[in-house]
Amino acid sequence: MTQPINRQDAEVRPIPGLVFWGALLRLVARISPGIASRVGIFLFTIPGRKARHFRQDQLLQSARRTYVLDGRRKIRVYAWGAGESRILLAHGWQSRGTALRYFVPVLVQRGFSVVAMDAPGHGESSGWRTSLSTYAHAIRLVDHQYGPFTGAITHSFGGRALTYAMAYEPNDWQIRRVVMLAAPSSFADIIDRFSDQLNMPANMKPAILARMEELLGRPVDDSEIHNLGTRVHAQIIVIHDEQDNIVPMWEAERIATRLPGVRLIKTRGFGHYRMAKSPEIWEIAVKFLTKGQVH
Repeated sequence: MTQPINRQDAEVRPIPGLVFWGALLRLVARISPGIASRVGIFLFTIPGRKARHFRQDQLLQSARRTYVLDGRRKIRVYAWGAGESRILLAHGWQSRGTALRYFVPVLVQRGFSVVAMDAPGHGESSGWRTSLSTYAHAIRLVDHQYGPFTGAITHSFGGRALTYAMAYEPNDWQIRRVVMLAAPSSFADIIDRFSDQLNMPANMKPAILARMEELLGRPVDDSEIHNLGTRVHAQIIVIHDEQDNIVPMWEAERIATRLPGVRLIKTRGFGHYRMAKSPEIWEIAVKFLTKGQVH
């Protein structure tokens, strides 16, 4: 499958003051890698800038916009359609629920109900921080109130959050088919890339991973998508672009190799962000969610 666009992926928007924070972390790490790792994890859970709706349009205006409460936190929810089969849209880091908006009309026309959400600290949801576990918990709450979902379409970090929720959040999950766009398989590799952004010293990575395990309450390895085969009971297709400069192709290949029954579809020319705008991808996703067929 090819549809060349020949545009480079935009970099993930950096945390404001990233150069300052990187210098500070390197200084603190000389004294205490443990303290520096806590600051690093704090920065790691800040999306940077909230993606917001700067203008209204027909699709946004047609959505039923409500909130789901997570303690004192509000999770923005968007819903379309009235079909009995419900599909969840889970966006990626620094994005918002309507990032997968192009799937909505196609799914509604095929008789689905569609629900999207802004992750904690994203879009119109409250807060300014999020993590794998808080995003996963929010997904469970949305499923409880607007589900049960029978299928899902995810982009990037949304794929990690959904699979983590299905693996570890107690719930009567009924999601049987998942379309993953550009999903990063490994948390450890995300931390590697984040560490490179901050130019962290090498002795900080083990401390950050240890701190992450404290927050998750389990080994980081247990959260990796490619290690969830016995916990996630769903058919999955992974769609990944060979020109993705944010999440490399080998991460998708590892998911497809390690998880039983996963089908990998490779594209070229979309990069990390643009697959959701392709009618060809819409049709693949809808056909899979409807009939379980890839071609």
